[in-house]
Amino acid sequence: MKLLMLFFVLTSFFDISFSQRYNALFNFGDSLSDTGNVVISSLPYGMTYFGRATGRASDGRLVIDFLAEGIGLPHLPPNTGKNVSFRRGVNFAFIAAPALPFEFYHERGLSRGLWVNASVHQQVDRFEKLLPSICGTPQDCKDFLSKSLVVFGEFGGNDYNTGIFGGLPVSEVRSTFVPRITQAIAEGVERLIGLGAVDLIVPSVLPVGCFPLYLTLYSSSDPEYYGPRSGCARKFNALSWYHNALLRRQLNRLRRKYPAVSIRYADYYAQVFDFAMNPLKYG
Repeated sequence: MKLLMLFFVLTSFFDISFSQRYNALFNFGDSLSDTGNVVISSLPYGMTYFGRATGRASDGRLVIDFLAEGIGLPHLPPNTGKNVSFRRGVNFAFIAAPALPFEFYHERGLSRGLWVNASVHQQVDRFEKLLPSICGTPQDCKDFLSKSLVVFGEFGGNDYNTGIFGGLPVSEVRSTFVPRITQAIAEGVERLIGLGAVDLIVPSVLPVGCFPLYLTLYSSSDPEYYGPRSGCARKFNALSWYHNALLRRQLNRLRRKYPAVSIRYADYYAQVFDFAMNPLKYG
């Protein structure tokens, strides 16, 4: 149900009645949308829809799968796939991928828990390297991408997990991580625009203060620590909110710089927070 509701957030940005057909769908991000770049080889992953393990961090389809179906395109193959066509789209998302490069974490002694080196710029590097095999010359690729849809993110969740689980105070994660992460996302979007992308969706991060893992690891006896209705940890949701505010600011800057490009912000935060506020509404 949650994946379906996030799918509705994405599809609310455009008419999926095929009045606008896309050449292809390209996706970047982390575990929310990885379709097999990091292979989870055993069930229950994939069992409810595919009947086999697919590499998805889900027992069925992901938001990006529903989106592909909604616009009439096949499920995205991972970019590490062999003997598959990428002409209708490809997925560069990796489970556990941080937005920032490993060097950022090595310098701060936080790289112990990182195991997938697939930052924003590394994923765009892979895309740029693969692009000529899909569409040919730079001009041909600009024409091709002008009729394609790009979903860029979610990015940032694994970065914040790394900092917080590594023992940094939330205030330091907020001041040190958030500006760099949102800047990296904006740089990635701008690189894709330079390659020819004109239709992009950029999702927010989720309200991590509502996650069971955070609520379990960082519980408090202080009732003010929690939202009175949601029960979520306020300080962690404030971190997510701050990321999303800076991300929207970056996207607004890019919209002014590239007025002919459609850059749409997908508010995952608000939708998932509504799950916590109104659980019976979603079953």
